[in-house]
Amino acid sequence: MGKKAYLPLLALTLLAVVSIHVEWTTDGNGTLLVIDNNPIDFFGSVNDQWNRVTRECNAVTRLSPKDERYVIAESLIKNYSPPNSQSAMIASAWSMKLWTLVEVEFKDLLPAVVLIQTTDSQSFIVPNAVWSGYTKPWAAAPHIRNYIEKQMPQMPVALTRCFDPQSLSFNRLQH
Repeated sequence: MGKKAYLPLLALTLLAVVSIHVEWTTDGNGTLLVIDNNPIDFFGSVNDQWNRVTRECNAVTRLSPKDERYVIAESLIKNYSPPNSQSAMIASAWSMKLWTLVEVEFKDLLPAVVLIQTTDSQSFIVPNAVWSGYTKPWAAAPHIRNYIEKQMPQMPVALTRCFDPQSLSFNRLQH
């Protein structure tokens, strides 16, 4: 076989191997890259990386357990659907202006990301802007950000863009 035949043969072999092990699949949530039956949210990962490079987080504050908004958020969540909500463990809380975004895990409930709005007189959970459940195989951060932004478009977008999940529940390697 001549040297010129090796390159097309290599290309055909590479295409055959890739076609056996790699495919794209689409459903209602989007498109996944599947490698050897392992789904990967390629576009979600790219979206997350782009978000990290382009976002502006100067006006967003990550709250600590000592912050008043953190304490209020914890109380609201624990009293939202007792008794199961009483086991709430906040993994992260982020605040901007009149809004707080809280990532929370429970003993007997699915993990959640909860949006809280503060008015002049009170703080309350925005019920239609609560994400609850796992996201796998989808990348958690972009999936949750998009959901909350669609549910509450009047909220500052920087708040969700600066939200980075901290819990094991939304870590892609878990569940």
